[in-house]
Amino acid sequence: MGKRASSAIDTAAKRARLEPRRNPYWQGISGGRGGVSLGYRKAARGPGTWVAKLVIDKQRAEERLAPADDAGAVAGALPYPAAVSETLAWAKKQFAKIEAENSDRGASPTVRGVVEAYVKARKERHETAARDAESRLKKHVLADAKFADLPLAKLTARDVLSWRGRLPEKLAPSTVNRLLNDVRAALNGAAELHRRELPASLPGEIKAGTKALSVGDNARKQVLSDTQIKAALSAAAAVDDTGDFGRLILLLAATGARFSQVARLTVGDVQIARSRITVPVSRKGRAGKAVPKLAIPVGPDVIEHLRPAFDRGAEDPLLLHWVSRQIGPVEWERVERKPWKQASEALRLWDKARAKAELPADTMMTAFRHSSIVRGLKANLPVRLVAALHDTSIQMIEKHYSAYIVDASEELARRAILSVA
Repeated sequence: MGKRASSAIDTAAKRARLEPRRNPYWQGISGGRGGVSLGYRKAARGPGTWVAKLVIDKQRAEERLAPADDAGAVAGALPYPAAVSETLAWAKKQFAKIEAENSDRGASPTVRGVVEAYVKARKERHETAARDAESRLKKHVLADAKFADLPLAKLTARDVLSWRGRLPEKLAPSTVNRLLNDVRAALNGAAELHRRELPASLPGEIKAGTKALSVGDNARKQVLSDTQIKAALSAAAAVDDTGDFGRLILLLAATGARFSQVARLTVGDVQIARSRITVPVSRKGRAGKAVPKLAIPVGPDVIEHLRPAFDRGAEDPLLLHWVSRQIGPVEWERVERKPWKQASEALRLWDKARAKAELPADTMMTAFRHSSIVRGLKANLPVRLVAALHDTSIQMIEKHYSAYIVDASEELARRAILSVA
């Protein structure tokens, strides 16, 4: 509120010009957002009243202090400076009281407790997307009692690394990193929530212990051959009899777009006459900006495979999938068809398709994007055009696909070799 709020309540004359209202006029005086505030409640008649407020760790305390020294105030009414001092003294006592209450609630939270709370929160936001995280965390964190039962107050990077050393060796680096992302988010959330009762060094210990595995900066490791892509497309169609997952993978492979872009496609984005698909650009860094869609040419065979989805309106989502609910220990019931929202919703089917297609165990769906970029470079398309078609920057292409740029440039240069024969 700054100077405007302060100048509105710091003298009796200025307070007299305020409109009467039940809710106080607040002035933050310590602790930034939330923190300690002094309020002035303007009465319809007679002098107003000072009110103190403390907000900390989602807990709130508020109390009437004393009458303000407005016109007609009784003896003992407080001027603004005295009200500020009284508010700070009151807040100090309230803070000590809250700290004591928090301390009495029990010992430091454990890894198990914060992971369970994290899973619950994710389910409340998006139950379907949370299932995979819940499965991984139950299997690899909650089942490891030595790690799960550790109090956060005693958690060190060494404890986290020791737990990581007990993970199955067969886990792909990408799977380990997804697991680490969830563990890091759960631990960081708890460290922030309980920051006043946990060691100040805990965030650093979490960061050091959950550092991601290197899966290789070289995009070559995630580039698929045309034969592998065809095998993946066939497998994707085989593992889902609805055809929903098959169409999703087909579009990822045909456009080289991100999952989030493909998920936003509408039926009208498929331009049959021009044999192309207009793909929405990424939302990253473009809030509120209207940006034209990307026109991606595709083959007539791709259009043909998408025809079952053309029975909806032009503005309707192109890609839908069944959302199910559990009705028994191992029994699920299809509820309704909805658009894809997050890549995690497709991970189970992708794991099945990847295995069926006999792709490397660490192959992710993003491999189709890498493969599309490399295919364009190998076809000697200008780097600028490849970047534009994939909604990225020239710098990103040069950084991650430099080997392919060199190969393509050399091929072009060889066409200009001087023959001296």
